[in-house]
Amino acid sequence: MLNEPRTYRHSPFQLVMLFLVFGALAVGLFVSWGDGDYISMLPIAVVFALVFLFSLFSVTVKTMISDDEISTQNILGAKSLKWSEVNRVSGRGYAIKLHNMDGDVTVAPSPQLAGYEEVVGFIGAKRPDLFSPQEYGEMSKNWNGYILLAVVALFTLGIGFFLLTQSSEGFIPLIFFLIIALFIAYVTFSLPKSLNMDGNTLFIKYFFSEKSLRANEIASISLNHTQTRNGKNYFVRIDLTNKKYIRISGVGPNLPVVFLVLRNWHGKYVTKLV
Repeated sequence: MLNEPRTYRHSPFQLVMLFLVFGALAVGLFVSWGDGDYISMLPIAVVFALVFLFSLFSVTVKTMISDDEISTQNILGAKSLKWSEVNRVSGRGYAIKLHNMDGDVTVAPSPQLAGYEEVVGFIGAKRPDLFSPQEYGEMSKNWNGYILLAVVALFTLGIGFFLLTQSSEGFIPLIFFLIIALFIAYVTFSLPKSLNMDGNTLFIKYFFSEKSLRANEIASISLNHTQTRNGKNYFVRIDLTNKKYIRISGVGPNLPVVFLVLRNWHGKYVTKLV
């Protein structure tokens, strides 16, 4: 139960900074053009306006949650669904989207908002029936991600070998790019590629191994994030009773669903064991 509705939004400071930065850039562009040909500068102005509108859209999004409904709002308008109206969920990556029965109304909280983990938790608490472990079976990584990583690794190695052919000193850059490619491979193969729940046991499959965990070996399951220059990178953290932990990311259908399904599974069997 929520004592009062909660609103998740970006800081007003970000909106102020957006107008200050783009205002300064607009003045700078206008001054730099001087008496030049404004027609030729039109494409730059259009790109500038589109970037500003996209940034404004991102900064003004917000999510509201109450005991009765969930709503999202941006500069284009607002959407809301009562919890009882939510019929299914979808989404990719870090995003989760709620659909009504007819599919004509969708609500999708922004993963970049502060408190997104709490929003996802409320969704799971209000509609736990949508995240039944029996309905999802095996949750696995999308092969598109592996293909992209393989392409990046091969491209990185290609640059290294090209530099080696251009100069006798290219051996040092080759070593550098080789290290990058090996790091990409390590990240790819060290993270779990699929999850499967069978009774009170969670099976975590890697490329070359498999691990099984009983529910009573898991202390907690949480949704966390790290902050980067490109935004938030979310992951599911499974804390074990032996003080170790397992990090899950990139597993489908999307990370919030994976988290809520795992949390429901764990809660069911831990309650039984207590």
